Amino acid sequence: MMNDFIYNLILTGEQGLTLFGTLRYRFTDPLATAPDGGVPALLAENQQLGVITAVVLPVEGSVSIPLLTGFGRVPLQGVALATAAGPITTVLGGTDPARQVFVQFNQITGNQIAGGLVWRPGEPAELVFSLLGFQLQLPF
Repeated sequence: MMNDFIYNLILTGEQGLTLFGTLRYRFTDPLATAPDGGVPALLAENQQLGVITAVVLPVEGSVSIPLLTGFGRVPLQGVALATAAGPITTVLGGTDPARQVFVQFNQITGNQIAGGLVWRPGEPAELVFSLLGFQLQLPF
């Protein structure tokens, strides 16, 4: 889909295990679609001196990590917190009770994200990963 943000992921576990995956997400609120000026344009009309305005934007998406999820994707829902300066953080949780996952990341540059992923949180088989993502560049 045209409005999707797609990232190739490198996940590194606590014991040095490295996995690869794909994260895909999009804003779900039609009003959250950023105009040409991006998030700063969304907030420009509400700016006041000395006040920081933050917006909570609902997002949905999916994560695919072949060695954990098989060939399928785990659906995700969550929120992105953004200011006029740009996105602060994005938090997503899995909606599939059989394959629970929790993802949080911050925007590092325009096409890189960094954060963490917890696979099966709270279970004995819980896996914790650091996450580094590079935006997938699709040809036109």
